[in-house]
Amino acid sequence: MIYCQKFDNISELKRQLQKVEPDLHPRLNQNEIVNVSIFAFLSSILDYDEVSGTLQVVTSFMLTWMDEIRQWNSSEYGNVTSVNLPITSTWIPKINVANMVRHNSIFMYHNEMEIRKSYVNYKSDGIAVYQVSGVQELSCSSNVKYFPLDSHACSIQLTTTQVFDYTILKPVMKTIDLTYGVSNPKWSITENFVESDVTEYTSKISFNITLSRNPSFLFLNLVVPIVLLSFANLLVFCIPAASGERGSLAFTILLTFVVFITLVTDILPACKPISYFNIFLEVQLFCSVLITFCAVWSITLHHKFAENDSQEFFSTIVTANELCVS
Repeated sequence: MIYCQKFDNISELKRQLQKVEPDLHPRLNQNEIVNVSIFAFLSSILDYDEVSGTLQVVTSFMLTWMDEIRQWNSSEYGNVTSVNLPITSTWIPKINVANMVRHNSIFMYHNEMEIRKSYVNYKSDGIAVYQVSGVQELSCSSNVKYFPLDSHACSIQLTTTQVFDYTILKPVMKTIDLTYGVSNPKWSITENFVESDVTEYTSKISFNITLSRNPSFLFLNLVVPIVLLSFANLLVFCIPAASGERGSLAFTILLTFVVFITLVTDILPACKPISYFNIFLEVQLFCSVLITFCAVWSITLHHKFAENDSQEFFSTIVTANELCVS
């Protein structure tokens, strides 16, 4: 049998439910705790900036709780078992994102229309379901010790906003749902787990992820050229000093290392621990400076000895001519 949900029944039900003040806890006893279950979806990783330590992700949170006040007998309202109420006229939990960069609220609406069109779905037995989505810019410290094979531990930290709020946040799953997530060409998620912490004053849930860099692009365009240049630096002494190209090659490779250091400085943050790759690059720069010094010194010695040999040669010729004349 199919029941028709008439306009009059739904409008009357909404009027009855909206008579309750939205600031009141959804409990008959206002001192009782409200358990809010949270289910997290991660849609995509937009960007992660290692220098500033900020992560941009698109996430969705489904919140579920029991409302003891907004319940009804469905048979009295034309068998209406579900209804949507605007968030402005009903109770919703107040949740903050503790490590948000600019805004700290989980509810990120850009205009009044988005607020007016956001609803909480209520069942006749009092089960309330509310879903919120948005782009979140989070603070996430970077660890570039093993760059470009680095990994970074990041988290989305949800907390209750007020002391003695009588709201407890509980995760539904031990992991974040990545089923419908869009892959990022630069980063991949290698670890994913959820932690919860309830104290006397606050409730907190941390949705933790580990970002691992996809190193193929940087490996081919940064690591391989520097390694090849380090071997090419040794070819300086294979060039004859008389040709005059030994010094030119040494200075060219030295300037190339300086350019690579400038590129790496723009990529890596100025923090500890220092990247092993950065140390390797500095060592190569020191070796290049040493090779350039040795190349210039060898060229100087070559021309000095050549000049001395030519002077001795001319002296020998003059002496032989004098002997012949005498």
